[in-house]
Amino acid sequence: MQAIRHIRGVGIVAAALLLATTALADADPSAVDVQEAGLRTSLAPTAALIAREGETLKLNFPIRLAFVPDGLELLPTGKQMLDILARSLRAHEHTQVVVAVYTDALGSSEFNQQQSLARAEVVVGYLRDRAVAGARLIARGVGESAPLNAENTPAGRDLNRRLQVIITPLSS
Repeated sequence: MQAIRHIRGVGIVAAALLLATTALADADPSAVDVQEAGLRTSLAPTAALIAREGETLKLNFPIRLAFVPDGLELLPTGKQMLDILARSLRAHEHTQVVVAVYTDALGSSEFNQQQSLARAEVVVGYLRDRAVAGARLIARGVGESAPLNAENTPAGRDLNRRLQVIITPLSS
């Protein structure tokens, strides 16, 4: 008798899970859900990391893979990542995109600020050249003003040198 009750209990739980799964499958995914899934799949072979905060997507990419050292020229790995991003941004036009570049604290604050802004502008120009509307793109040079909580070691400084792309849906 107890075995039958257990089987019924398991059956009820299974039925509830099936209904919940069906309800989720029937729900339309948001545009952010679709864009996030596409970016996660297409950027998987790259070093890009994607984080989601509510309806905002944040993509982080190491500067050492995006730009030549101490320069403004994009590396092939940076172009590859930006080409993938540009395809996503063209497919999801109702977003605003902030391109922020961060540095470590080596060198002068003024140089780091100027270099980070110049690199952010290079990225914005690259995306604009790939048919992403310029009105959606904002370049932000952050410099060394917002470091990650990383140790002052070569590896920690490398973490702070990053390209971040923040994608936010436009309000309707």
